[in-house]
Amino acid sequence: MIKRGPDSSDMLGKIRTMPDQLRQGFGLSRDAFGGLGGVRPSTFVLAGMGASAIGGDLLRLYLGRRVCVPISVVRDYDLPGFVDEKAMVVVSSYSGNTDEALSAFRDALARKALVVCIASGGRLLDEARGRSLPCAAIPAGLSPRAALGYSFSALVGLAWMAGLCPDPGREILDCSTELEALCVAYEGPDPEKNPALRLAGDLCGRVPIVCSSTALEAVGVRWKNQFCENAKQLAFVSVLPEANHNEVMGWEAGVEGMDAGIVVLRTVDDHPASARSLALVRKITGQGGRFCGEFWGTGLSLLCRLFSLILLGDYASVYLAFARGVDPTPIGTIDRIKTWLKENGGEG
Repeated sequence: MIKRGPDSSDMLGKIRTMPDQLRQGFGLSRDAFGGLGGVRPSTFVLAGMGASAIGGDLLRLYLGRRVCVPISVVRDYDLPGFVDEKAMVVVSSYSGNTDEALSAFRDALARKALVVCIASGGRLLDEARGRSLPCAAIPAGLSPRAALGYSFSALVGLAWMAGLCPDPGREILDCSTELEALCVAYEGPDPEKNPALRLAGDLCGRVPIVCSSTALEAVGVRWKNQFCENAKQLAFVSVLPEANHNEVMGWEAGVEGMDAGIVVLRTVDDHPASARSLALVRKITGQGGRFCGEFWGTGLSLLCRLFSLILLGDYASVYLAFARGVDPTPIGTIDRIKTWLKENGGEG
């Protein structure tokens, strides 16, 4: 039985707000970006880091097959060479003070791209407003990883206002409703009925390795990141079919000195060949770790299938933190790196 552990900033409670965040973030973006009038940029680029960037990866999964312009995510100080005055660059930084995001913001301005910003405050929001740029101010006071609902749905609303997709409002509402029901299930005390709680128990003392198809790559990355940040547990993600061409050889001799916990993420959107490969994961990895479960995205829409799995991973990561006796919110090492960079020439 996993008992609730230290949770100084109520990370568990913040995860519970995901459904409402999706609704609110979409409404905020509709108001903030309504003046764009279907600009239809040549390319859609999101610049950000960490939890502020994962929303862009999810947008690419969600809309990638529906839109006729490329969607790119940049996690760096500089933008790629193809960004020009016909591109839309969305700079997303929850704090508004992320060094890499501010650098990309200035790079986008220099290239005369259409620049749009999403932040809760900070220098990014100040500078965007000072230049009368379109910007969405999402609610402050959260850890960036606990604000994914806001940052993602604001992006979806922006994509709609930019003329890149039909109105996604109904899918947002339907997804939020289904997530509310899942929150109830994921907070139940019985591991037999609560897959998040059961998975955390299975993973305790093990190194999580999250396997998915390309259709769920961003979801797998989110799971990995949440295990690292919330549970302070090193984790890895393996994406098929790419892993079939290299990574699988690493399992051939087993994994010495590491007790791995294998988790497989599935969706009906998997390519048939990837689905067959995922079915072999348990057999291939069995000699090097323990198979801890296969989990399917639920819901009628791709959006709901993506976020049903994200919600499960978020809850499991906090329960794993409780099982390990660590507080899910503090990120001391990340804070120390940011301080060091700021003191040695960075912007913070």
